[in-house]
Amino acid sequence: MAESVRERIMKNLQAALQGITVGNGFTNTLNAVERTLQRGQSHQPPVAYLIEGDDDVLADGPLSGNDALLSRALAVGVVLVVQQDEDVDARSASEVMNSLIADVQKQLQVDYRRGELAINTEETGVSPVQIEEGQPVLSCAVAYRIPYRHRRLDPTIAG
Repeated sequence: MAESVRERIMKNLQAALQGITVGNGFTNTLNAVERTLQRGQSHQPPVAYLIEGDDDVLADGPLSGNDALLSRALAVGVVLVVQQDEDVDARSASEVMNSLIADVQKQLQVDYRRGELAINTEETGVSPVQIEEGQPVLSCAVAYRIPYRHRRLDPTIAG
């Protein structure tokens, strides 16, 4: 069975983020890029979690006929988690977070069409950095809006 355009966009995002490594010219290496799992997450930071948000239908054209396209906008959050490791990295956790945000911003614009599945990959903002008292971990989310189209009668065919 063919995967939906939405699912293929999510897999494209995950593969792109997995390319964030020092060896590929970035400032940081992500230890893992995961979509949410019911059993929970268990990787050592820095990690990125892909969170799917709203997938709104955009009313911008006729929706009739077998070849008609449905325009949508998918909201995606890239939740970044870092931990200061003083033995390995002399930078503060905040500095690591800021450099990781920049790595994500850079990487997700390399193929902003998500392998010709999307119209664009638009950053909509970066959340405040979250700190849990007593925990040496920081987190924040980089939010994206990804407009795309698929056939009205078949969400597996990109338009």
